[in-house]
Amino acid sequence: MSLSSEAAGIPRHPLTRFSLSAAAVVLAFVVLTPVVWVFSLSLKTPRETLSPGMFPANPQFGNYPIAWVRFGLGQLFLNSAVITVASVALTIIAAMCAAYAFTKVRFRGSETLFSVLLLGVVIPPSALVVPLLIQMRYLGLYDTRLGLTLAYVAFGLPIATLVFRGFFVSIPHEIIEAARLDGCSENRILWRILAPLARGAIATVTILLFLANWNEFILALVLLRDNASFTLPLGINAQLGQYTSEYQLIAAASIIASLPIFAIYLALQGHFERGVTEGALKA
Repeated sequence: MSLSSEAAGIPRHPLTRFSLSAAAVVLAFVVLTPVVWVFSLSLKTPRETLSPGMFPANPQFGNYPIAWVRFGLGQLFLNSAVITVASVALTIIAAMCAAYAFTKVRFRGSETLFSVLLLGVVIPPSALVVPLLIQMRYLGLYDTRLGLTLAYVAFGLPIATLVFRGFFVSIPHEIIEAARLDGCSENRILWRILAPLARGAIATVTILLFLANWNEFILALVLLRDNASFTLPLGINAQLGQYTSEYQLIAAASIIASLPIFAIYLALQGHFERGVTEGALKA
């Protein structure tokens, strides 16, 4: 059975469709212009970086291997990958357990505890930098990958729990009760029954957390001191000189650093869009 344009959410009036298309074009232009500018800058010579022209006369693709070697991007990639992957995985595991407890396990004070947890969504990390630094020094986690990973988990947990809770609320409680009557433990219900159903939510949280942690700068700047532990944002920022900088190499390094984000989104795009759509419909 075919859906009408209104049922499918497509406006029928030509003027409305034109307005939406024009808005999409303007938005795409605003978003893509900085990307094109940085990519163009990465192909310029040092002299051309200060010229007003948008595109280089003779593209210098050799800037990319030069930036990789000179900036030590291999070690920076390793540090960012270890910290980001570990923090995203730990956050998803902890958030799914918390969301399951808040929605399917009844206990006194759950709503109050969830409200307190949500305060982490509105409190920016920069407001807690000083107490976090003191705590990390006290625990012996300052200037370690583990310390930064745990900080990312702490700040990512509230929003991840909120997303998973919104999904678990939509799961009929009868399914949980039936599984319990069959002898399933709470752990088995969560990971064998609910987790496969939550692929869209998992993909959504993965993309959001990966993007935030991969590009994060303030916490990494405060909690890391040794150059060997620097993440990509810190390592690239360290190449900015006081009087002069090789902007074409910095732009090339920035393009290289952004590639994993595009790869993660392309790999999870279908699940991400499905998760966003399901969340909108359930809301």
